Parts: sequence; structure tokens; C-alpha cells
Amino acid sequence: MGHPNSPSISLTLLQISSIKDEIGNKTNVIKTKKEVVGITRSITQNEYQTSIQMKVTFDLKVILQCFLYDGSKYAGIDGVIYKIERTYVNGQYIELYLSSTDIEVIDNG
Repeated sequence: MGHPNSPSISLTLLQISSIKDEIGNKTNVIKTKKEVVGITRSITQNEYQTSIQMKVTFDLKVILQCFLYDGSKYAGIDGVIYKIERTYVNGQYIELYLSSTDIEVIDNG
């Protein structure tokens, strides 16, 4: 991961689809995944207020170069799946606001 003080983080952008079997059990399956490296930042007070208004909790903010982002709604980091609740384009970077989920997925590849 580099130097301990480095804010770099590797994450996997995930596109997940929900599939129902014949008896109606839902399974989440990863459709696409893309490994990227971003920079973590702390959630600011302002962003925290926004999250309250949106009735979500931002657990993490990750900044990527725009061209790396593929429109995924989820990201996997260290075995946890985060929902990308909000994105904000800032020049050549995009900020992803993530909230942790307890989604379990089947990775077929």
C-alpha cells in the first residue's frame, strides 16, 4: 500500500446485479469489477451535514482520477462493500462518498 502516511487506497469498483432464483431468494452477483487506486480523505463537517440531509452516513471519501471511474454504484475495500452514495466531479478528479453496507455478493470471476 506504500508509505503508512500515504493516503492511497486500493479499491474495486463493482457493478452488482440482484438475481432471484425460482423460489424468490435474492442473490447479489458481481457483474463487473475494476481495480483502481484512489486517495482517501476525511469527511468534512459540511459533507457530514449533507449526508444527514440525505439520510445516509458517509463512512469514507475516496478521490479518483475521473477516467478511472466507470459509473459503478459499489466499491469493495478490504472485504467490505461500500455503496457509492454520491459523486462529485472536481476538475480531473471525482470524489466518491461511500457508506458501508452489509451486502453479500457472489463473485463468479
